[in-house]
Amino acid sequence: MPSVDLKDKLAVVTGGGRRLGKAIVQELHSKGARVVVHYHRSEAQARELSQQIGGVALGADLSTPEGARALAEGVLALGSEPALWVNSAAAFSRIDFADGDEALWQQTLQLVLLSPAAMARRVAPRMARGGAIVNILDLAGRKPWRGYAHHCVAKAALEMLTRCLALELAPEVRVNGVVPGLILPDEAMSAKAAARLERRVPLGRRGDPADVARAVAFLAEGDYLTGSVLEVDGGLGLR
Repeated sequence: MPSVDLKDKLAVVTGGGRRLGKAIVQELHSKGARVVVHYHRSEAQARELSQQIGGVALGADLSTPEGARALAEGVLALGSEPALWVNSAAAFSRIDFADGDEALWQQTLQLVLLSPAAMARRVAPRMARGGAIVNILDLAGRKPWRGYAHHCVAKAALEMLTRCLALELAPEVRVNGVVPGLILPDEAMSAKAAARLERRVPLGRRGDPADVARAVAFLAEGDYLTGSVLEVDGGLGLR
């Protein structure tokens, strides 16, 4: 399969200052990409990481339409055609369905679904031919989790958006997704609960953020891949 060379190309990673986003930034940097590290609340981590890799840190609240517009315009103002856009930003919190309100649902859908769609509309026409968008999806978008209805619905919609955009933006821009499995546990999860989940993974262990980052780079580099969704879950989705 022919490969897209990311060297000296502009790549954007939303939520890039920490956790999975940070690993993706580091992997793309290792490929020679010039990476824009987006952040919302993790400004210190994002700026430190961007300094380490010689990149750029841009802040925006993607749970609002204004934030999505600001980030897209901020990237385009850098003067280079983006070659890769990775939608990694997300919020993950357990809230009983009865306690969730309309504001929570709207913020979640805006962050996970509507902002990626809005940014694609603005940025895709300015991406270099052969550019790529990679969306970070979730097993929760395929199987309901109690207490995470808002998150499950948003991620399920993002997976469908991934396939829709692959069709809408072809042949100029490729759009793919990655479904991580048990990589980084919920920060509020107890060690006992995390260990119980780990025992459910067919490969018998949790994954590493670098596993997801390499999958993102693979989808970015493969020029005959679009509308594809790659599971990086050690087989957990088979359960």
